[in-house]
Amino acid sequence: MRGKGVDQNSIDAALEGIDDESEYRTAFGLAMRKYSTMSRLEPEVQVRRIQSLLQRKGFGFSVIGRVLQELGIEVARY
Repeated sequence: MRGKGVDQNSIDAALEGIDDESEYRTAFGLAMRKYSTMSRLEPEVQVRRIQSLLQRKGFGFSVIGRVLQELGIEVARY
């Protein structure tokens, strides 16, 4: 953000408003909107598309994993 000219006080204030639960709720909302459009796709495709969406939006793997678990579309990894 500093590279875009945003001062450090503004950055700190914005980051203070973000906690783990609000981050999860935001990610889950995005995932639900995407998931609702993919009912006919294979679970592997659903997982891949939701993971990609959330990664592009900057969510970490722990949040993405929790969202996929909540949606019930986890794919077994061997």
